[in-house]
Amino acid sequence: MNPNDAPQRPKSKAKVIVAIAALTFLVALFSWWSARRDRVGTLRSITIAQYGDVFLYAPLYIAKDAGFFARKGLDVSLVSTGGDEKTWAAVISGSASFGVADPTFVAISDSRGQPGRVIASIVNGVPFWGVTLRQDIKPFSGPRDLDSHTVATFPAPSTAYTLQRKMFMQAGLKPMIREGAFGTLLTMLRAGQADIALELEPNVSQAEPEGARIVYSMPEVYGDFAITGLTATPESLARDPELARSVVCGLQMALDYAHRQPEASLQILTKRFPEIKPAIAKSAFTRLLATGIVPKSVVVQSTAWEKAIGLRVEVGDLTAAKSLASYVDNTFSDGAMKSCHID
Repeated sequence: MNPNDAPQRPKSKAKVIVAIAALTFLVALFSWWSARRDRVGTLRSITIAQYGDVFLYAPLYIAKDAGFFARKGLDVSLVSTGGDEKTWAAVISGSASFGVADPTFVAISDSRGQPGRVIASIVNGVPFWGVTLRQDIKPFSGPRDLDSHTVATFPAPSTAYTLQRKMFMQAGLKPMIREGAFGTLLTMLRAGQADIALELEPNVSQAEPEGARIVYSMPEVYGDFAITGLTATPESLARDPELARSVVCGLQMALDYAHRQPEASLQILTKRFPEIKPAIAKSAFTRLLATGIVPKSVVVQSTAWEKAIGLRVEVGDLTAAKSLASYVDNTFSDGAMKSCHID
């Protein structure tokens, strides 16, 4: 035996222990990293139903295209249904996890035995403006200025038609309304078939370079108004509340982004709507932000809801309305307001 072996054995044993410890640590680190990589790299695929690609749904597209849904672990597919009622039908059937549509449809559905819940605000305000090509029609000081003027709106029972009719009635005037399909109102205006067209963006901004002027603003008349929301069934919310939290969180981040980074948000929208000229898109988006049509919060305000549901009762879609809590669940939106904001 080499006399030097005896004192070297403890040193060799220590090296082995250190090597084993280091290897164990590296294995644990690799396992943790692999698990984290899998969690981050694997997004949950869900479907959100919508009426169609509508510029007014800007928060939805920003949430998707700017990656806010992805940050919450979601791969969101959008499917267009062609109608608010069809959108809600897609949610009820389970073919979509959530719907983006007129939120009062959950109240109408509830009256028919199928309850629903509104869990976030996406468009807050009546997004219509009265525009004209006639130079002799001056900006309105009140509803009475509608006297003798014909207004083109989307067909009854649309919100646009209903609110325009209400504006006539409030002034004690006989409604002079001509109904036209989406995309035809400006054509009716050019043809002299109407004096005023009740239009939305970006159509308003597209008409302005032709000499059209805004003579009254529905956002100013009605203020907060729950016109588009995120809807879901009570069963789905109870079954998977975390999914709802993630979607609403992504939407709140998108609202933050829209108001804090309007130019970057506009770039997202111009890519999604390449048929709209950038200058027109900028004018439209600026107006939507300035008037609060694109809200700063996903929370459904009680005043906004009461106006929307009151209109449905007024026109006969509902005989009576239940309490706000029967239709609106702000739990997820309140949570998003506390913790879901961009850096």
